[in-house]
Amino acid sequence: MVTFVALAFDLSLPPIDTAPVPEITVTLDNVSREIVRHLDAAVATQDRIEMTYRPYLSTDKEGPQMDPPITLGLTEVEANALQVTGRARMLDIGNKAFPSETYTATRFPGLAR
Repeated sequence: MVTFVALAFDLSLPPIDTAPVPEITVTLDNVSREIVRHLDAAVATQDRIEMTYRPYLSTDKEGPQMDPPITLGLTEVEANALQVTGRARMLDIGNKAFPSETYTATRFPGLAR
């Protein structure tokens, strides 16, 4: 069990269609300077901001209803004085290399002629 800080937000789940990469839109209302400070720090790094989607049922608050929960990458974040809005996308599996290991002549000398 962990403690979370309550924050007003709006979450729009992706529609059920054939979109190649589903997106979730998240809007945080009445944001504090602390969130904006963290977003400013994130701009200065190459690291990806990840968001975890864990749906809970009001009748069962012991744990999330998805195991494992979905992890999304946060992109296209916009902030103003009243709210922060961002889009979170799932891994673009269609553009992921398979196998995920790249075979090079440096790592695998047998490939070189």
